[in-house]
Amino acid sequence: MKKASACLVHRLVFGCLLMGCVVLGCRAPGPGAALSPDDPRPDALVQALRTRAASHQTMRGTARLSLDAEDLRFRRPQRMAVKRPAHLRVEILGLFGQLAAVLVTDGEVYQYFDVRSGEGSEGAVTSDLLWRLARVDLAPAEVVELLLGAPLPGPGLVRAGAVESREGAVAILFEDTARRARQRFEFDALGRLLRLESFDEAGTLSWEARFEDYREVEGTPFAHDVQLRFPRVSARASLSFKRVQLGPELSDELFVLTLPERSAQREQGAQHPAQRRAL
Repeated sequence: MKKASACLVHRLVFGCLLMGCVVLGCRAPGPGAALSPDDPRPDALVQALRTRAASHQTMRGTARLSLDAEDLRFRRPQRMAVKRPAHLRVEILGLFGQLAAVLVTDGEVYQYFDVRSGEGSEGAVTSDLLWRLARVDLAPAEVVELLLGAPLPGPGLVRAGAVESREGAVAILFEDTARRARQRFEFDALGRLLRLESFDEAGTLSWEARFEDYREVEGTPFAHDVQLRFPRVSARASLSFKRVQLGPELSDELFVLTLPERSAQREQGAQHPAQRRAL
């Protein structure tokens, strides 16, 4: 009887804890065995990621972008240049390698030019800029970090827990000051970043990035295949790098266009699905 009562108490306690997590929006680091708080691996993995981020400040490369959204599907080669924290230049190439369109931004102002039509737009960067132009549900700064292959935990986030899978992968959860799960990093047994998940304030997955096909670039493992998923807008994208140069000198002028006077107008693209649902 005492054993049965103890089991009942344990179940009630566990149920209360589980209900508390549901109410507070808690999220487990992922499937696997929980690591003890004094396990040195999570701190070592995050510190190694910060070291890579410090050394990966710029990148120039060519890649093929595949996009699958509700109203847009394409597969195009691109030339790109990125510079922390939010400088981005993307040149979309045509069938025969000719320049078809170009987008540049410094994180505050963007410029876009369609070579074929001779029309362009420019203005202040908004959170849905890349969605309106390319159906990519990310801010420019997020794209820069992902393209450099070394995204970091967001400002103010703290490590909340870590687990280890049977294959030796380690997943680390980061929460904000309200103890809401905001990011989840997963590293393989070699310390390479495998996956990054980003959650909104309600704990819903905003986007997911998977890093695959690691190859050496100037002595550094670099993921040549990046898979992106945007569940809240039902879209996917993949980026397959053909050529990568890490650490090139990139001037600020590279991220500025001189648009023809008649083409400079504010982009009036499609409304973000999340905005449509909010109305």
